[in-house]
Amino acid sequence: MAADNMQRTGLVKNEKIREKNFELFKQRYGAELTIDPDEDEKYRMEEAEDGEIVLYIRDVTPGQDLRLNSIYNPSYEAARWAEKQEILNRRTTLVILGFSTSVFVRALFKKLRPDSVFFVYEPLENLFSFVCAFADLSDIITEPRIRLYVTENQRKNISNDMIHDLATFRPESKGIITPFYSENEAFNKLCHEMENVMGTTACYQQDRGRNALRCRMFAWNHMRNAHILADLRDRIPKDIPLIIVSAGPSLRKNAEVLKRIKGHAFILSTDRALMVLDEYDITPDAVISLDAEKSPDFMNVKVAQNIPVICSYQLNSESQKLFYGRRIFYHALGYEYDLIGPKVEAQNGLDQGGNVSGGAFTVCEFLGIKTVILIGQDLAFLNGKHHADGRNDGVPLTAAKEIKGINGEMVLSNDMWIGFRDFFERRIAANPDMRVIDATEGGALIEGTEIMTLAEVADKVCTKEYDLQKIFDDLPNAQSDKEYEEMLEREEQWLEQLDMIAENSKELEVLSRQLLRISKYQSIDDAAATKKLNKMDKLRLEIYETRINTLMEEFWIEDLYSIPDYTFMVRNNEEAIPVFESAMKFYGKYPEDCMSLKKELQEAIAKGKEDYEKEKRGEKID
Repeated sequence: MAADNMQRTGLVKNEKIREKNFELFKQRYGAELTIDPDEDEKYRMEEAEDGEIVLYIRDVTPGQDLRLNSIYNPSYEAARWAEKQEILNRRTTLVILGFSTSVFVRALFKKLRPDSVFFVYEPLENLFSFVCAFADLSDIITEPRIRLYVTENQRKNISNDMIHDLATFRPESKGIITPFYSENEAFNKLCHEMENVMGTTACYQQDRGRNALRCRMFAWNHMRNAHILADLRDRIPKDIPLIIVSAGPSLRKNAEVLKRIKGHAFILSTDRALMVLDEYDITPDAVISLDAEKSPDFMNVKVAQNIPVICSYQLNSESQKLFYGRRIFYHALGYEYDLIGPKVEAQNGLDQGGNVSGGAFTVCEFLGIKTVILIGQDLAFLNGKHHADGRNDGVPLTAAKEIKGINGEMVLSNDMWIGFRDFFERRIAANPDMRVIDATEGGALIEGTEIMTLAEVADKVCTKEYDLQKIFDDLPNAQSDKEYEEMLEREEQWLEQLDMIAENSKELEVLSRQLLRISKYQSIDDAAATKKLNKMDKLRLEIYETRINTLMEEFWIEDLYSIPDYTFMVRNNEEAIPVFESAMKFYGKYPEDCMSLKKELQEAIAKGKEDYEKEKRGEKID
């Protein structure tokens, strides 16, 4: 701790500067900053030897103030601190605890690449407001790559904003605590969520990305008798409650009461909960399933024979066949938008929490549901059980941890389920007009929910009757025959583009090898190097202008961290060498990846055409 009780040159607040900072902050963030009337009793500002500002927190310990930056040369000391931070030379997203006087944020901003993004979490709004009276922060406040979270409402949204950035751009990520700030629970939770998102993304890409794309390709070429969630949204009653039935071990407690609610709420079952509902002969109004890997056996039950499945485009293709004619798609990406049209309403970067119950919650948001009831959402063990069906599938592999339970006691959970809980908490916070009731009657506490038994929900909330079948009757098909033919033409364009990308990659591999040699033995600033770099830029731009390349990066390239950055940072030889080493390796393999995807897309198109002819003859597809 930089404790200090010496008095140096005090500084006087400049309210005009503060007013300017406040106005810019409001323009950018739509938030009004407030001034603490007791700020002078909590903070003081002095002048460093070089004329910069030095911030103090008063009386942190008896008779001593806490100094937050150097009294000699704050910018120099901050630059030295920034240099010690271990950050890879890649696009990086940082979440930073503590704004201080801005000197540390500025040092990191100067050190890191110009495509890095900074999420700055300042836990004390009154401290930030105090600093605004001494320094012109206009460059920081208006800088697009620096995002400040200062007010209480802003801090509630930092998790959603950060996760959207991570899911969209897949950067390196790092949490940093500004000097003299102490760790706090909210910041630690942010870092934990960031680690979960990045770890899940990397594992998904390596283990399941290609299979997910195969399932999407099946969906694209079989849209003629499928439906789109947006059409359901236009039909669903605005006041209808929706029950998300999850497969947690407490589900059996609620089964009999759920029968009473049938017809009084929209019952949306997750895929794994269907087996339990089948035991009790409870037919939900729909089931939701997202996973390309999950076995269709979970949904091959009697109560699901005539209900629709609300699903992602990458639902297991065998599950798609099981629900053929009853698929309602959502979570379209840009690829579906390009192939099928704007009716699909692309949702790039959608945070679904990593599980099907989270996906069900995002469906509620999309449909405009105002009352959501959770059952079977334990997120904890119950007498050693992890799911209500008693199967061993999905047994958590991470170490058990105790967390606060719904009834105030401690329950046994794990990092994966804690991540799911965090998802619900951030989405609930982002939807203040949505009423979320946890009627699980056990398991982990989800902050922001009302706690009720399902019997209380039946008596007090689900009291109105609804004709649920009418909602689904005669939903329009997602695609006409004419639209199908038009989509085939766009897929053929993608096949041609894969050929172009493969040829460009061969040239790029050669250029990378040549530029690597120049970087090692000559200068990257040479005219010959500049000419080759310009050639690379042209070839890469042709690749980046195609949608199929984005699809390759998202699903088909198994090592997502091998993908070169869109902008090559080669300001000197030292930076250039690792850039061209990785580029040479990547572009050397990329033609093979292009041709393997081309082959599978051709097969998916052919299968779609074959099944189209069967449908016209009234035959069942296989």
